[in-house]
Amino acid sequence: MDSTEYCDENKLTLFQNLIGMLRWTCELGRIEILHEVSLLSQYLAKPRIGHLIQAISIFGYLEKFKDRWLVMDPQRYEIDLIPMDDEPSPEIRAEELRKIYIDSEEYLPHNMPKALGNEVDINVFVDADHAGNKITHRSHTGIVIYCNCSPIIWFSKRQNTVET
Repeated sequence: MDSTEYCDENKLTLFQNLIGMLRWTCELGRIEILHEVSLLSQYLAKPRIGHLIQAISIFGYLEKFKDRWLVMDPQRYEIDLIPMDDEPSPEIRAEELRKIYIDSEEYLPHNMPKALGNEVDINVFVDADHAGNKITHRSHTGIVIYCNCSPIIWFSKRQNTVET
C-alpha cells in the first residue's frame, strides 16, 4: 500500500537492476530474503520510491549479515508427529490403509542398482498467506524442499488466481 511517488526512468532502471541482483542472491543460497524479493518483484514495471528504498534496505541487511551461508547438513530430521485430538496416530492411519489396499505392493525395477550409503529423507514445507495482497487479494506461496536437513529447492511465488 505504498503511496510514494513513482520512480523516474533512472530510478526505475536502478530498481530493476537491484531486484535482478537480489534474485541471483536468492539463487545462490540467501533464501531468507526470498519472500521479500518476490514481493518487490511484482513492481518491476512501475515501482514507487518506497519500493526502491525497501530494495536498498535488503542490501543493508545483506551487508549487516554477510557472514551467513547455506549449510548442507547430512543429518536427518527427527519429527515427532503429534496427532490432533480427533485424528488417529500415524501408526493407526497406516494400519487402516493396509486394510483398504490389501493387494498393494511397491513395485521396484528388476534392474534397480543396490542402494549405497544411508537413507535420505525428503521433506517439503509449504505455507501461503490467504489473500495477502491488499489490492489484488492474491495469495503468496512459499515452498522449501529439504533433503535431510539441507534445503535443495526453494521458491516464493504470487499465485495466479484469486482464492474465493
